[in-house]
Amino acid sequence: MMPPHYALSDAFIVLVTIFAGNALRRNGQNLLAFSMACFGIAAAVGVVRFAGGLQDELASLHSGASQYLGLVGTLAVASACVFRGGGRGDALRLGIILFVAGAGYVFARPLLAPFFILALVIAFIAAIARPFSSQQKWLVPIGVVIMLANAIFIRRAAWLDEAVSWHLYHVLVALALAVLAKGMIVTERNMRKPLA
Repeated sequence: MMPPHYALSDAFIVLVTIFAGNALRRNGQNLLAFSMACFGIAAAVGVVRFAGGLQDELASLHSGASQYLGLVGTLAVASACVFRGGGRGDALRLGIILFVAGAGYVFARPLLAPFFILALVIAFIAAIARPFSSQQKWLVPIGVVIMLANAIFIRRAAWLDEAVSWHLYHVLVALALAVLAKGMIVTERNMRKPLA
């Protein structure tokens, strides 16, 4: 049975996604705000699971929410990097993302991790190939690299204690989401500045 302190790092993700999601929404980045909500909801299930002593009862829901909503959130980040989000087409892209993630979750669950990694690679390439017009244009690719390295090297790492791996993974997810949000908000604000 996993102890209640496992809820702490999930709670950190919830807090980051609340602040980042609200900032993105106010900045007109609705697809990215939705992405933050996906990560936040999955983490909130973890908070309730561990803080409420419902480890066994909510294990399936927590796992399913983390896999499905994590993939939806990651695909939304990739879409925002490729298409720059924040306007027309976001609703259509969101519908496609929900369908693809749902189909993957139902019919190809063993492929979810490769889909997740592929989405991050696409996001990284798009952020490098089409750099954001920002003084901090490297924030977005740095956030994506943190998520990618975290997924490959930290999640369920055999060389780390289980509790350390759990907390480090979630803290790095929260950090990556904060960096991504900051990078994209700065980009959009700079793009909206009138030309001198």
